[in-house]
Amino acid sequence: MRKGKLLSKVPCNSDLFEGGAHRKLAIEISDEIRNDDNCTIIGIDGGWGSGKSNLVGMIKKELSMGTNGGKYHFFTYDAWGHQTDLQRRTILEELTSDLVKGQTPILNENSWKDSLENLLAKKKHTSTKTIPAIGIGTIVSLFTILLTPFVTHLASLVSVEWLKQAVLVIPYVAAYGFFGYRHYGKMKDKYKQDFTWEKCLSEFFLIYKDDIKEETKFETISEKEPSSRQFKEWIHEIDNSLKQNNGIVLVLVIDNMDRLPKQKVQELWAAIHSCFSEEKYTNIRIIVPFDRLHIRNAFQSENLVRQCDGKDNAITVYGDDFINKTFYIVYTVPPPILSGWMHYFKDRWKEAFGNSAIVDYSVLQVYDMLTKEQSPRKIIAFINQFVTIRNLCDKRIDDKYIALYIFGRSKIIENPLEEILNPSYLQGLNFLYSDDENMASNISSLYYQLSLDKAMDVVFTREVTAELDDNNVKVLDQLRGKANYWEILNHSITAVSNIENAALALEKHFGDNSSHEASLIWDALYMRSNPGSATRDKQYEEYHGILLKHISEKKEYYAHLLTVYHANIYDGFDLQNYINGIDKLHEFISEEDRKISDRKTIISPKQYLQLVESRKDNFEEYGLVVEDEKMDDYLVNLDVNKLANMKLYPLLKNEVELPRYKEQIKQLVAENTSNFSIETKLLCRLKELVEDDRPIDISVYINDSEIYNMLNALSKDEKLYPDVLAMAISRYSNNSNIHSFLLNSVGALSEEQIENIANCIQYYISYGKLLLQLGNFSAVPYVADIARILTTSSSGNSKMNIKDSLVNYDNIYSHLKLDSLSLLRRWNDWSRFVSSIKIADVPSLSTRLVEDMKKSSELQISKHCLGLVEEYLESLDQEAWKHSLVSNDYNFKLLCVYHPKSLAFYIDAFKEIMRGYALGNSETSISNELTEKAITILNDMGYDCSIVFKEVRDIFVNNSCVNKDKLRYFGKWLFLYGNLEGSKKSLNKILRSEFLDDPEILKLVSENKSVVKQMMKKADDTSDFTNKLSALTKQHEDDDGLKSLCSYWGIDVDGSK
Repeated sequence: MRKGKLLSKVPCNSDLFEGGAHRKLAIEISDEIRNDDNCTIIGIDGGWGSGKSNLVGMIKKELSMGTNGGKYHFFTYDAWGHQTDLQRRTILEELTSDLVKGQTPILNENSWKDSLENLLAKKKHTSTKTIPAIGIGTIVSLFTILLTPFVTHLASLVSVEWLKQAVLVIPYVAAYGFFGYRHYGKMKDKYKQDFTWEKCLSEFFLIYKDDIKEETKFETISEKEPSSRQFKEWIHEIDNSLKQNNGIVLVLVIDNMDRLPKQKVQELWAAIHSCFSEEKYTNIRIIVPFDRLHIRNAFQSENLVRQCDGKDNAITVYGDDFINKTFYIVYTVPPPILSGWMHYFKDRWKEAFGNSAIVDYSVLQVYDMLTKEQSPRKIIAFINQFVTIRNLCDKRIDDKYIALYIFGRSKIIENPLEEILNPSYLQGLNFLYSDDENMASNISSLYYQLSLDKAMDVVFTREVTAELDDNNVKVLDQLRGKANYWEILNHSITAVSNIENAALALEKHFGDNSSHEASLIWDALYMRSNPGSATRDKQYEEYHGILLKHISEKKEYYAHLLTVYHANIYDGFDLQNYINGIDKLHEFISEEDRKISDRKTIISPKQYLQLVESRKDNFEEYGLVVEDEKMDDYLVNLDVNKLANMKLYPLLKNEVELPRYKEQIKQLVAENTSNFSIETKLLCRLKELVEDDRPIDISVYINDSEIYNMLNALSKDEKLYPDVLAMAISRYSNNSNIHSFLLNSVGALSEEQIENIANCIQYYISYGKLLLQLGNFSAVPYVADIARILTTSSSGNSKMNIKDSLVNYDNIYSHLKLDSLSLLRRWNDWSRFVSSIKIADVPSLSTRLVEDMKKSSELQISKHCLGLVEEYLESLDQEAWKHSLVSNDYNFKLLCVYHPKSLAFYIDAFKEIMRGYALGNSETSISNELTEKAITILNDMGYDCSIVFKEVRDIFVNNSCVNKDKLRYFGKWLFLYGNLEGSKKSLNKILRSEFLDDPEILKLVSENKSVVKQMMKKADDTSDFTNKLSALTKQHEDDDGLKSLCSYWGIDVDGSK
């Protein structure tokens, strides 16, 4: 595109829009002026730039055509240009001058000369004030006369004659010299005349005149505004003169009225209405172009309003009434149609850039979407701006971006960066350009007048660098997501000078962004910080942690920071800031990477104690150490109160050797038994010295007598009381006074007091020993309460010999009065020591313990012991089991509580006992109760007991060795397990008729009547059995049960079956 030229803004007096609407309107108005004598004032309604002035030019052009073209004379009065003048006077002045002295004079100058001069003349008013005054000459003369006596006296004192005469004339010479000098200056400066002695002497003698006065003059010059009446008369005179001058018609155009302020509009409107609307003129026509909205606004204060919903709503808009009342007719300038203004736009475009130039559609689109109303003036103004920008900008910038810049320039100037990145002026074009990656760089190039290549980078790099140095991210937030965002940021990082502010700003901007691009930016900032060089930061700063959090070279930077920090450690340095800084660094570096530095710096004992106090759990990770000897000396030299309050030994003991401190504490404990407040704290320090959780042998430090004395002196509410009572419990068996005190003097203790004792007692007696001694404390119930708390709450570091406790389980359980599960769960804490219990120890374990362990078999301690029990039971042979079954010893009792799935020796022993007793080979038998338990065990093992009792059945059937005693013993289990109905001989060989008169046997038969019925069916001969029962029934006629039984078996009591 060639270099453009600017378009002229002067109206062309032609209708360049398609459709010719303006030309048609110009013809209509021209015809109205020609043909309607009543039409004296015409209004042309149109917005700014709508073409009103151009329409007036077209009217003038239309009226000048034809045979009567010279009849019409146009005069345009610019109301805007004369807004500071008197409007009526100025209209008459400008109009008359144009008609009399214009390029084509219409009126006779001679006849209007006097009137015009009178109109233009300025009025002058002068007032004079005369004030009598004493001249300067009179004053000097009087002063000379008054000085003469003094000079005469002075001269009399002079002896030299000529000098005396000289002194006498001095006043007169001085006075005349003054007058001469004053006259010379007045002639030269004021009157611009030459000095003469004649004039000087003349003025000198004027001092004797009596009428010298001072005159003051006041002048006022004013311009007179013609009244409405005078204005009308003047216009009528012009109208009459025009009629006499070949009937020339004056067309007076009052233009630019809608550009005046409200007050001026009202004044001019009043003049127009009174002088033109209410008067008729033959040869004068008035045309007033105006903007209706502006006129309405000027008269807005006159509107009638009504309150509705808290708002003023106009009922009557007087602006419209004023327009309708003033004008004979009002014509409205039609807006251009789409094709019309586009055609006009394209023509003006070619005029600006050449006939071959074709306007880009995107430019037309931008102009159309961002312009509310189209007008020739707006089009020309837009193209002129476009020409100016295009001639200056980078040639590669597309026309559409220039068009957008023109419309958005005002907002861009107010907020450049925001509008370049996030334009708010796009309106309906937002959908097209909001995601345009090239728009920001093009607009930036236009605004900053830079090349397209450098526009974004140069401008935003500078802005971003400045913001980063100032810990600000506003521009960066706006740039986020833009095409060249990372490139700009990368360039900016290399130029920052304030690493701290830049790091803080990037932290705010990036947040949790851990993308590869963000990591590169952090690494670039790290390199910009020049970590290998000296730094002004002596201790931790917030940005150190931020950089460490994000950079890739974490190890190196961490090591560098530690080097810097440690290099600036001195006695009295800010320890807390150092600690907090290291804590922050540790948030961003792994434990493994922390080990890269083995730097250790020695600090003072006081600071080391502050470190340990502040970071009890990990103080050794801060690279700060203390010399053992100095720390030991520091602690030993503390006064007893401070030492008693020093609670850090448990933390120090693994880092520092403190032998003198330990001895000091032990010595102070022994020395302060009478100072209960100090002793309480010293005992806490003594407890801290305990190694391997072994109880303190308190008798080494405090003898039994002192313990007894302390018990008597202390009240139960004092802090030291729980410790002293715990000491006493540990010494219960060693001192009779203590023994007696615990039994008789302690009395009842509250739950809180018991809990306090429980919290400290293990420092003086182990948990295990306390449990073992519970029997000794049966008369001291609170000891069992203490032991119960230790069992249920696992308070303190408990020690116990698990084997001893298990062996004494029944005794401990009975005194402790605690459920077995809670007790065993507590003891399960010693499960790692339970391996000390061997199979040989099983007989020392009570069956109650085994039974309780069976209920808590999930515990490790139970699993181990139950395994030993099973192993022990399986180790017993057949003879041992025979003995246990007969004697009901520990082994059988243990088996009753816990038995394995199978015990072959136990089964064989049971079978042997049953068989021998059935055959009669042995008198050894087991009580029914033990036999029942033994059979239950066999059933629990899953053993089929019918094997044993079928064998007993067969022995009885085949050997006829059964008797009443054996039948009473075996009968129940033979019916249950012996399958008596399976043998034909069982009825006659086992339930022999001679046994039936035994009530116990008869009851056994009755209880198993169904089995007997089956036996009767199986037997070859039942006569003995039935006859005996029949006889028994007859013998016991009143026994309904026996009758019922016989009836069940089908035995007729009057005969045999």
